[in-house]
Amino acid sequence: MKRRLFSGSTAGPPQGLSTGALAPMVDLFTLLIVAVLRTWSAEPPLETPEGEMQLPLTREETPPERGVVIDVGVDGLYVDGWRAGSASYWADAEGALVTDLYGPLQQRAGDSAVVRAHADAPWRLVGKVLLTAQQAGFERVSLVAESRASL
Repeated sequence: MKRRLFSGSTAGPPQGLSTGALAPMVDLFTLLIVAVLRTWSAEPPLETPEGEMQLPLTREETPPERGVVIDVGVDGLYVDGWRAGSASYWADAEGALVTDLYGPLQQRAGDSAVVRAHADAPWRLVGKVLLTAQQAGFERVSLVAESRASL
């Protein structure tokens, strides 16, 4: 005689899981899916050239545009992950144009640049980097910060 796990007979005590027993599991699964979808992002993880680099926070939830990435760290200036110059030297330099960045930026193709500045970087240096990117031919220059929703 073959025994069925989900039989509908009333001959004895229930032998399998009832629909009522599955309801809490479905609720937990729904909550798990909502939590994963809320924290999931199509953006790649943020990698900075300086390990201790902390970006300022923003309330904007839309991802930044893709383009040439310029990092302004506490110790150095980077173009697409390659060190281009010293941050401390250019923060104190008299000129407004950062010539160490100007050459590498002119070699990159595209019209958009993304500037990621350390939260402790001097704003005078960040302004110089923004000006240098515009002078190098980039029409759209974005300043990136971390979103509280992505944390």
